[in-house]
Amino acid sequence: MKVQLLLHPNRRTPDGIAMVKQIAHSLGIIRTAEGAASISADVDPNTFKTLFKTPPDESLFSDPANSQPLPVPESLRSHVQSITVAPRHIYMKKPTN
Repeated sequence: MKVQLLLHPNRRTPDGIAMVKQIAHSLGIIRTAEGAASISADVDPNTFKTLFKTPPDESLFSDPANSQPLPVPESLRSHVQSITVAPRHIYMKKPTN
């Protein structure tokens, strides 16, 4: 399951990002990419259900732009503003001439 963690503004520093990655990893959230304000990650289905108290139902991924944020685990609350389901990638076909 792909998720995105949005850091609190005061945690958007190299040290803040490193701390979030460390805590997230200890929870079973595996970083796949990071930016200046967020971390993208994978969570296996069992960990997803345990952390977010909801099964990783396919409906969560059908329209991520309209889905509700997931609950932020206690150990991340002072670092992470929100966790959301990541939208699926849409691969565009290269036009043929």
